[in-house]
Parts: sequence; structure tokens; C-alpha cells
Amino acid sequence: MKIKLTKSSKLKPDFEVLEVINYLSNSNGTTQEEKDFFAGKIDVKRVKKGVFLLKEGQIIRSSYHLFKGCIREFHLKDGEEKTVSFYTSGDSLSEDGDPSKEIPSRFNWECMSDCIISIFPFAVEREMHKRFPRLESLCRIETEKKFSNYRNEISTYLSSSPAERYENLIKTKPELFQLVPLYHIASYLGVKPESLSRIRGRLRSS
Repeated sequence: MKIKLTKSSKLKPDFEVLEVINYLSNSNGTTQEEKDFFAGKIDVKRVKKGVFLLKEGQIIRSSYHLFKGCIREFHLKDGEEKTVSFYTSGDSLSEDGDPSKEIPSRFNWECMSDCIISIFPFAVEREMHKRFPRLESLCRIETEKKFSNYRNEISTYLSSSPAERYENLIKTKPELFQLVPLYHIASYLGVKPESLSRIRGRLRSS
């Protein structure tokens, strides 16, 4: 299923070149050929609050980079939404595994606010790797960093209490509390909304 975007949602090329190119290259040495390649292949678009970039069971054929806004990742368990992660400005979204195998997604990606994203089709990524080996190396390094950070986040989550998770979320992603309803944050922390209210109350009075 394609992302439903308005006709006016594509941003001006100058934003695409300055922001997307700088992110993907992660270097000041981007060549003009690389810039031209990205400018012609990658879309940067505005996506409205409530739009799903991905739904559970769909095949994902692109990765995304979030320049503005918030996206919630969740799955359904026994008919209940379980929030797994929140993505905010500067984060990238991509399913794990080999994209060429077209395995159905296990998650949903929902825009919790109006967002600005870049859309990077896997077919374009393969073409990029073939044409620009230097960028393939940079992407591999970024993927390794992302996996390492994810493992650290999981370890911290599993070894902490809900109150500690809440305090960590305030420190690492304070903007979430302006963008996301508290019941979604409670789901992420692994507690009921009323338990989150008690945690917030105890911390305010301490």
C-alpha cells in the first residue's frame, strides 16, 4: 500500500539536497555526482498526523529518515496495541533483515504528528551501493551503530523499573510529552495509564 500524500506534500529541492544529502553521506566530501543521484531518486515529503507509513503484514520497500515530527512503532497483541518505540527528529526507520526477501512487517508505523520524512526505496539503495561503494561503507557503519544502540536500549529497558524508564524517556526524548498521548507512553513503559499517573505524581512530589 502506498503512502497517501497530498499533491503539495513534496518539499522544495533545496531542502532535499541540503538535508538528505548531508545525512546520507555523513561527510563534507559529497561529490556533485552523489548529490545529483540523491536529488533525482529520493523524495522528501510532508506526512499528516495519523497517516501510517507501514501496517503490520505489509511488505516494506523503503526506509525512511525523519526530519521533523514523531512516529510511533507498535504491534497488536491479543487485540491490544503494544508500543515498541518512538522515532523523533534525526531517527531512521527500516525493518530488520534482508529487504530483498520481502518479509511481511511485524510492526505498524503511525505518524503521531505532522512529519517531514525522506523516502529511500530499497531499489535505489541497491543502485547507490553499486554506483558509490564509499556510501555503501558509510551506510553499513550507520547500520552497525543503530544495531548497537538498539541492543543497549533493550538492555537498559529490561533492567529498569517503569519509573526509571519514565525518567530515562524524559532525559532522552523530552519532546515526546508534547507530541504523544500519555496512554501511548504508558504502553511503551509497560504500565497502565493510571500507573503512569502515579509515577508522575510521585516524581513531582519527591
